[in-house]
Amino acid sequence: MSDLKSSEVTSTDPWSQLWSQTVLPSWNLLGSDPAAVALREHWFEQKSWIFESSNIVDIGSGPAVLSRLFASIDSEHQRPASATQWLCVDQAQIPSTSVSDLPFVTGKFGVPWENLSASEHHANAIVSNFGLEYVSHEHIAQGCASWLEKGGRLHAVVHVQGSVIDRQSALGLSDLNLILDELGFPELVSALLKSKVTAPADPVARMMHGVEVRDAFNQSVNRMKTVLDERSDAQSVLLNWLVISRDMVQAVSEETLGAAQEHLKTLRVLYEAERSRLTAMRSCALDQSGIDAIAHELTLNGFDPIHVSLLECSLGTVAWTLDAHKLVKSI
Repeated sequence: MSDLKSSEVTSTDPWSQLWSQTVLPSWNLLGSDPAAVALREHWFEQKSWIFESSNIVDIGSGPAVLSRLFASIDSEHQRPASATQWLCVDQAQIPSTSVSDLPFVTGKFGVPWENLSASEHHANAIVSNFGLEYVSHEHIAQGCASWLEKGGRLHAVVHVQGSVIDRQSALGLSDLNLILDELGFPELVSALLKSKVTAPADPVARMMHGVEVRDAFNQSVNRMKTVLDERSDAQSVLLNWLVISRDMVQAVSEETLGAAQEHLKTLRVLYEAERSRLTAMRSCALDQSGIDAIAHELTLNGFDPIHVSLLECSLGTVAWTLDAHKLVKSI
């Protein structure tokens, strides 16, 4: 059986992997599912003060996800989105071309927000859509106080433990652990491809060729289908791999075997990165004490009022929302 785990494909951090392939966030703000709708509507409710802000810093911005969202609705507002200058900060390696269509956006990618100089980037608003919680909590309040002008505003949507997104992440991790570790499914698919290509011409010998590989593959497929049936999840990564394996087995030939196995190596790296990303998301999700601690630190650093609430949808809790104003006068 081929050792895909020893692939020489270079693995970068999981967020860089994601943004190298799409400008859509992992939880698509333009999606139609209830959680996405709730997130989108929440940000739309902020549009009045956001459009009036002259300089906005977006922490954990991805490829300018929020500024792109607001640019799509600026026709509804007298002051266009392009009148606001956005500084989008993300520690992931994001291609600069991903924001080339947004002339009002400056990207600071590949560097943590904590490492940037506040004296060079004062703002009257800081926003974050699932990004602030990845910053070391000791730095959040002091960093926001340093970057924001007096009277400036912080508004963040933050992962919450037990939310719809947190539960989906847990299911995704379970699926990836099953595929990558328990079943070793990429390796099984690779072995099956090789078995098919090297099968002898004689019908009897062909039938007996690679029996153990086929049996192991079929058992794994049945296991994955059982999990899908129990969950009724049409979006599962398990279904993705069932489709991938079916298409590869149908299409493989002696000429394409090498390329197919290399593709499986690349897929393993990408799905390992996805597992790391989901693990990071879950580890950063805050409970009540976590969000209260951040709010308390903001108070100590000159923010008042501070409002913390839960964003809900028909499926359950979506996220924490954190809104804080920096005092005009020092305490």
